[in-house]
Amino acid sequence: MTQENRQSVKQYNRNRVFRLIASRQRISKQEIAAELNLSLPTTTQNLNSLKEEGLISENGTFDSQIGRKARAISIVPNYRVAMGLDITPHHISLVLADLNGSIIDHVRKKFTVGANEASYIALRDNVEAFVRQNHINPAQILGLGISVPGIVSFDKKEIINAATLPLPANFCEIFEKYFSFPCHMFNDASCAGIAEFWRNDYENETIAYLLLSNTVGGAILVDGVPYAGRNNRSAEFGHITIEPGGRRCSCGKQGCAEIYCSALFLSGHTDNNLETFFRELDVGNQEYEALLKEYLRNLSILINDVNMCLDCQVVLGGYMGTYLKRYIGEIRQLVSERCTFATDGGYVRACTCEFEAAALGAALSYIEEFIKSV
Repeated sequence: MTQENRQSVKQYNRNRVFRLIASRQRISKQEIAAELNLSLPTTTQNLNSLKEEGLISENGTFDSQIGRKARAISIVPNYRVAMGLDITPHHISLVLADLNGSIIDHVRKKFTVGANEASYIALRDNVEAFVRQNHINPAQILGLGISVPGIVSFDKKEIINAATLPLPANFCEIFEKYFSFPCHMFNDASCAGIAEFWRNDYENETIAYLLLSNTVGGAILVDGVPYAGRNNRSAEFGHITIEPGGRRCSCGKQGCAEIYCSALFLSGHTDNNLETFFRELDVGNQEYEALLKEYLRNLSILINDVNMCLDCQVVLGGYMGTYLKRYIGEIRQLVSERCTFATDGGYVRACTCEFEAAALGAALSYIEEFIKSV
């Protein structure tokens, strides 16, 4: 074996060790050696190297009835951190995530972004205040991922299409100049799908993520990686036609799923407050019960269309994800009745990453790249 090949194998094993520790959060040396099929000396060598760099540390011991207790090993989660910024037409969300992918802190506030310097400076001030309140050294920050409801370029620097946001195509380039760390832009649904994949055991699987918020978006994740499509606009599930000749969508076409499956279909009756809508349901509001029944019917059409194309698990997320958990049985029944093939609809799941998923996913892109580089 050449020196170059030996170095490549060494780096590969080092990364495997670190990635396993990161995924398990607390693990023993013996478990690492067994799970990765490495010798104990090789495992020890990698652990010593990672410890010397400050990337891992001992974290107590595991209980044992026989012999010596095994020492627990964890990564040092705040060795580096990443930030996510989710921009919507009326709100921003900021998330600070550690190397475990855990949320250190978050903030969500009303903010109307504009294509002008005053708006950019106000947005910058929010980011800087968030960094200060968490006592983070900017040198610790791997980067700022910016999530937007739109299509971005393959280099993650340019907005190709974001009809609901009045931002210039080169917004990322303008905004990045305010900071010492890099900034990249991502589609919000892809970010939310990444966060969902990160939090669940979907290894070696494909999932379709439906972002059901005030717009409808989506992502197709193949083993955790969003499938972009030829023009980086795959999984635009919100613009599948489910009602030919129906109501007009913001895209200008008629009958798009976004009109019938977004949160606004329901919250539009309660001053855009979903919580109020479902609270009214709980006290027996019959008008809202009829609206929900229509919504679930429309949603089942969209889910079935997605499943007919992809034949994979479909995860329901966005603002509606949390509220739909209680109706998941009904949704599965509706899609099973619509499906051409025999199914119990078990492929439909409500999201488990309910909280600031798009902002978290934008931050996780930097975490994932860092883990790969160790």
